[in-house]
Amino acid sequence: MSPIADAILAFDGATPRVVADLRSVSFEIEYVREDVEDRYSDADLDEAYQLVMSNQITGDDFKRLVERSKYVAQTLFFEDLVVFLFPSDRYDAVFASFDYDESFPVNALVSAVSEAKREE
Repeated sequence: MSPIADAILAFDGATPRVVADLRSVSFEIEYVREDVEDRYSDADLDEAYQLVMSNQITGDDFKRLVERSKYVAQTLFFEDLVVFLFPSDRYDAVFASFDYDESFPVNALVSAVSEAKREE
């Protein structure tokens, strides 16, 4: 398990739905919360991996456009779900999803992961 995934799972502010280490040609599910386990088939997980990784590849173009060399996290907010993509290496990342409401500690989670990345 990557240090980023470890930091997400150790975070006190919320329990994730899914945490996965994404690599350039494969992925490993590190955690799935019991109440959502049956919602995802292997085909669903593979499709999600393909979509996320294709976005990662085009992310370099976006970083150049906004003149930033590194981003800390990509975040997608849905009505009751928040998804984080924390980059680790060039085409590696950690995916994490959580239940979401206005009280979700977004900044605290990003700070905890950033601290874990600095320590590695």
